[in-house]
Amino acid sequence: MTNSLFDLSGRIALILGSTQGLGGSMARVLAEHGARVIISSQKEKACNKIVHAFWNDGLSAEGLPCNFGHRDAINDAYHHVAKTHG
Repeated sequence: MTNSLFDLSGRIALILGSTQGLGGSMARVLAEHGARVIISSQKEKACNKIVHAFWNDGLSAEGLPCNFGHRDAINDAYHHVAKTHG
């Protein structure tokens, strides 16, 4: 569902806490508008579950398990996204 007024094709969205609740809802809406969303949570299993649900719905997503309460984890996540997506 891409709306020309809100087309996010070619954009990357890293959503923290996106395996449930508001983060999950925001990630889904962004993906429905064409963004490749990076699903992030401390729990890898939860990330994978959401990513597969998005894939089953034809949406673009990948998982990035990370504890953003740790500075080193933030740095690692930043470098992963920069290396993978430019």
